[in-house]
Amino acid sequence: MALVKPPDRRTTFVVNPCAAAGKTGRRWAARESLLRAHFPLGEVLFTREPGDATQIARDAVERGQNFIVAVGGDGTVHEVVNGLMTAVVPVSSSKRAGNNSTGPVLGIWPAGSGSDFARGVGIPGDVGGALDLLIAGRASTIDLGHILCQDADGQPVERYYLNAVDFGIGAVVCERLQRQSRFLPGRPTYLWQTVRALCTFRNPYVELAVDGGAFSKKKIISVVVANNAYFGGGMCIAPDARLADGELDVVIVGNLGRFEAIRRLGETFSGNRIQHPDVHYGRCKHLQARSESKVLLEADGELVGRLPAEISVQPHCLQVVLGSVC
Repeated sequence: MALVKPPDRRTTFVVNPCAAAGKTGRRWAARESLLRAHFPLGEVLFTREPGDATQIARDAVERGQNFIVAVGGDGTVHEVVNGLMTAVVPVSSSKRAGNNSTGPVLGIWPAGSGSDFARGVGIPGDVGGALDLLIAGRASTIDLGHILCQDADGQPVERYYLNAVDFGIGAVVCERLQRQSRFLPGRPTYLWQTVRALCTFRNPYVELAVDGGAFSKKKIISVVVANNAYFGGGMCIAPDARLADGELDVVIVGNLGRFEAIRRLGETFSGNRIQHPDVHYGRCKHLQARSESKVLLEADGELVGRLPAEISVQPHCLQVVLGSVC
């Protein structure tokens, strides 16, 4: 569908000033002057701590805002998506159910260290290009992933995600990244922390059940359940993933040694599948995972919880302004 044009849009910009190691906040005054030329009535709200973007987005939708723009990296977008999906949509809008064509629209202004979702859907990384797309782009209805898992205390956690869920080494890397400042943006930081994590990581046994089938036990270094092609600061982990095909792509990276894992994960930056007999690709609508070990789980670069988990596709449930790739 075509996106409503200004001044019909009721727009909220959710800005994470800490994105890209604080560069987003430091440069915001200059960027807002460009924004105001096209969105003179748009409201700009800043996050202060983790979870704020979810609450801001939820509140905006419940106040009747129909265009919510996430300004930041994948973590900011992840929070905004969860705000949109858990909002009580006003009576004048249709509550998402199956094909959502009249609910709130998500816009993305990439301003983070990773921005893997933007990379995968062709959203420009420069300010001018991102604004042009927000002004003139069209909204497409896409699938989301949905997660049910546990937190460290065994309490239930529910999340939606755009890019990918990863349990195994990727979640350990994510935990490391969240414990410290990201002095280097994107790929260098992720690769460095991956190398460090592999020095102590022990490949766990996990049990997987796909689309209602029986559980099978396998030793893994990582399992990725992807809705989009990219994650981890530019890794094209699921090159065949499509945002509106009603399925999730599953990549099982089996019992690889640490040096072999580094080598094979490096192959993903070329956009090709990993060529190894213990790396398997597939698709599913629903996946269950459990383990006797402590296995962490991350989504869109945010540490979410741990196994056991249920991961499923939610078809055609969110409108997003996408770039030229889609």
